[in-house]
Amino acid sequence: MSRTTLVTWAVCVTTYVAWNFLGHRVSSLIHLTLTSIGFPAPLIQLILFALPLILLLEVVVKLLLFQMGITPVKFVSTQPESWPNLDKDELIRYTFELEQLGFAQLTDFTGISSSQGMSRLFSHPQKFCLAEVGQVDNFPMFCSIFCYLEEDWFLAVTNMFPKPSLSAISYAFLRRPRNLHKQFENASVNSLLQSLLVWREEVMNDLDLRLIQDVKAETYFEKQRNDRIAQRRSLLRKSITLTLLEVLWFYLNPRSEWLGDYSKLKVKR
Repeated sequence: MSRTTLVTWAVCVTTYVAWNFLGHRVSSLIHLTLTSIGFPAPLIQLILFALPLILLLEVVVKLLLFQMGITPVKFVSTQPESWPNLDKDELIRYTFELEQLGFAQLTDFTGISSSQGMSRLFSHPQKFCLAEVGQVDNFPMFCSIFCYLEEDWFLAVTNMFPKPSLSAISYAFLRRPRNLHKQFENASVNSLLQSLLVWREEVMNDLDLRLIQDVKAETYFEKQRNDRIAQRRSLLRKSITLTLLEVLWFYLNPRSEWLGDYSKLKVKR
């Protein structure tokens, strides 16, 4: 049993024991406080009923998500031949189209984490952006083109369109304020590149940022590892209850872009 699993179980047991010992006192204090300020009795009962569930979500579920959903990632080299379900024809097509646009192939890799799949990484030495062609599990192959700006800003465009439920979970739990994304369903490689270049120029002008010109594979992998660490830290600060409500909101109101802090800072400027 791993250390993380042991810690998770220890926290679960501690939370259960603590609630059994202190739950009645906490509920009585909340009831007294809400009654004194005039809360209606039915609303107080609802709050007291929901309190143990909220505690379960905030402590236990958060730890389970932390353990299972955002595990550390390790990138290792691989070969297309090692993936029997890989759409090799699409990989060849994407590779040809990217190279026609000036991209150079860097490496084939897989990220050992919660999901399994293979990707091919490219860089553009003149446009200073990277591209990734990949396939995860049985989903269709996708292409993403992205770049880094100073102050940890990240811009990405992709023709990957996951299921609404997966998009909602990703937006709610994994989004970061300076990681900006746009989705263009069935977009060609050239359309993705042009969209990124135009968008990048807008963001750089609006926020007075410079482009990071380092497009080496090692830099990309390091930034991805750091981003995963930041996601883990962010998850610990999030309210799981509110985040689950966000999942429902995003699911009912699908979006094809996430602009994070850019939309706020753009208005201020």
